[in-house]
Amino acid sequence: MVMSKNNIGSSSPIEKHDRHEDWRYLASIVWLSLLGVFVASIQPIFLGALAEAYSFDAQQLGLIGGAEMGGVTLASIVAIYWYPRFKLRKIALCGLICAVVGNALTSLVSDFSMLLALRFGIGFFGSGVIYSMSLGLIGQTRNPDRMIAFAVMLQVIALSIAMIVLPELISRWQIPGIMLAITVLISTGLIVLPLLPERSIQGNTIETSDAGDTFGKLLPAGFLVTLVFFSMALGGAWAFMERAGVHAGISGLEVGKAFALGSLVGGLGALLAIVINKRFGRALPLLASLMGMIGACLVLTVAKGWGSFLVTVCLFNFFWNLTLPYLLGAIAEADRSGKFMVVIPAAQGIGFAAGPVLTGWFILENSYAITGWISLVLFMVCLLLLLPLLLALHSLSNQGSLPCKLAKIDSEKAKSAMADKVKNA
Repeated sequence: MVMSKNNIGSSSPIEKHDRHEDWRYLASIVWLSLLGVFVASIQPIFLGALAEAYSFDAQQLGLIGGAEMGGVTLASIVAIYWYPRFKLRKIALCGLICAVVGNALTSLVSDFSMLLALRFGIGFFGSGVIYSMSLGLIGQTRNPDRMIAFAVMLQVIALSIAMIVLPELISRWQIPGIMLAITVLISTGLIVLPLLPERSIQGNTIETSDAGDTFGKLLPAGFLVTLVFFSMALGGAWAFMERAGVHAGISGLEVGKAFALGSLVGGLGALLAIVINKRFGRALPLLASLMGMIGACLVLTVAKGWGSFLVTVCLFNFFWNLTLPYLLGAIAEADRSGKFMVVIPAAQGIGFAAGPVLTGWFILENSYAITGWISLVLFMVCLLLLLPLLLALHSLSNQGSLPCKLAKIDSEKAKSAMADKVKNA
């Protein structure tokens, strides 16, 4: 049994009120979620800049991208321990400092091995910590689905701006230009630190480690496994999207414009998820959006000019942002403890780390069309995994509120355990 902990130290300015309804607090955790995932979002531009500056091949670029996401993954796994126990503002401060310093040092490192180690450290000590914490806090708000939608929209807006600004910075100042922009952006996280709570809600509550049935744990775990394959498919194609455009005869500036337009279209995907919500249930939009991702992969395999490349980027962004809210929403509905929400960055990190590495090994002589086929197979795996999981979730939902049903099981088991202790005393 985990004993409750009292808050220690000073409280945030809004902690005396209901912070779940304070717009400043909600805005701060959404902003931190953007900072934690920003480098992963611009990975095609970032890896492309490294390739141009240091002549890294596809395998090396895949390892660099995979190393950073691997660090994010490990940070999320470790967050399972520190998130309910330690002071979040101090953890966030350490994570932001590591991210700022690490990205600043990246512009000074050209050796592949040193760069590999540095990007891993940034993912583990910096962006991984920030992203895990922000997602955990979002999961504890009154309406986490809505907050996830806002976070996705903010990422889309930031990505649209980045895809226009960053190629220009790279063309003028190469690696130092893009790393300076990233460093300045992440340093803004220091402004919102006072708005964060001293501790998470789990750190102030009593929880039993044996509560809940086995099926209640396997269902959200199954959705997490699906999220891993989804991230692998997405990351494997997305990491090399910029290289695919360049080797199709498209200039760097035109590639940047395609990414910018694709980001705007991606915003429509997130907006569509907000508008239709659950009017058609969760299964239909989720499966339909995955079919759209498969279609985007097919277009990628035959993309030759700027027009087909633009269609590919737009399709990927649109269905990516349409799929994610429903997939994360399924995890939230199946998870009554909130612990799986903290592990979401790990699931995404595993996928985004393994995807570029797996795809990079299959790219021969700069033939980037293979990335579409690999991602297509992985998206098909997602479909096969989702079908039984969605049926199980739908079945339980028809029997009543799944969170209430599982909470009732937890309550009954906790009461039984307490009765046994009293009896044995």
